[in-house]
This record gives sequence, C-alpha cells and structure tokens, in this order.
Amino acid sequence: MSFSGHTYVLNQALFSLGGDLWIEDEAGNRVFAVEGKVLSLRRIHTLLDPAGNPLYQIGQSLAHVRRTFEIKRGDEVVATIQQALLALLGDHFTITMADGTALSVTGDFINREFHVSHDGTEVIFASRRLLAIRDSYGVQIAADFEVPLGLAIVVALEQMELEERQR
Repeated sequence: MSFSGHTYVLNQALFSLGGDLWIEDEAGNRVFAVEGKVLSLRRIHTLLDPAGNPLYQIGQSLAHVRRTFEIKRGDEVVATIQQALLALLGDHFTITMADGTALSVTGDFINREFHVSHDGTEVIFASRRLLAIRDSYGVQIAADFEVPLGLAIVVALEQMELEERQR
C-alpha cells in the first residue's frame, strides 16, 4: 500500500449529529468541510473544499432495492455504494465506480476500522488507531487515489453505518 503520507481526521461525534463538520489534516488544518442536510429525507451531505466550493454530493438513492448511497459530482454519479446482501468475512459494502471498477470494503465497523481495496490493493484505510483523539478516526488514502473522492466514500460509509446502528 502506498499512502500519500497524509492522515485526515474525521470526528465521529459530529457525524452522529448529521450536521456540518470539518475534515482536518494531521496538523489540525481544516482541509475539507462536510455540509449536512439533516431534515432531508435522503440525508444529503456535500463535501466542500476549504473555500466552500462543492466537490461531491453524498446521499441515499431511493431507486434501489438494497440500501444504496450515491456520490455525485454535479449531476454525474461517480460512485455507487451498496450494502452487501450477506456480510461474509467482514465484507459489508460494495462500491462501483462510474467506469465499472469495483472496490471492496472490509473491516470492523463497530470499532471504526475498515479497508477499501481495488483488486487486492488497499486504496483507503480508516481507523481509530491512527489517532489518539477520542471519538475521531484517521483516514489514509493511497497516493494514486483522488483524496476528495476517497473522503466522500468514507463519509458515505460512515453515514450508512450510522443509519444501520439507528435501526
């Protein structure tokens, strides 16, 4: 695995409120924001750059039988995340990119540690063990994977897990 050397910090406590939050780098600089629409039926989140420009919209798709989230850039769906029919060996979700590329998600979501892989190569790693900050976890993204898209995937996975726990 060849990660970019940056660890991004997501605060799990802020996520559970469904509102806005900042994603920080390992130095504590605010590098992305997530704007949440709590009262929306689909709980839409938007990943913003530091200037407030929208990068990706993350929201539940109501057009699928299985629970599905879509990540969009403008009106274009760039990734679809579906809950696995059977959670075998920790494989809870499948991610299909717009070009048909499939990513697999495995891990221990109770302890906030999961891996996203493409053809056996890890592209995203999220874990509480990366940080000593309570109710936060770190996210590392492979050098050849787009950082904002990787963070949008993590936001979607976190929202899907949060909704599952609330059921």
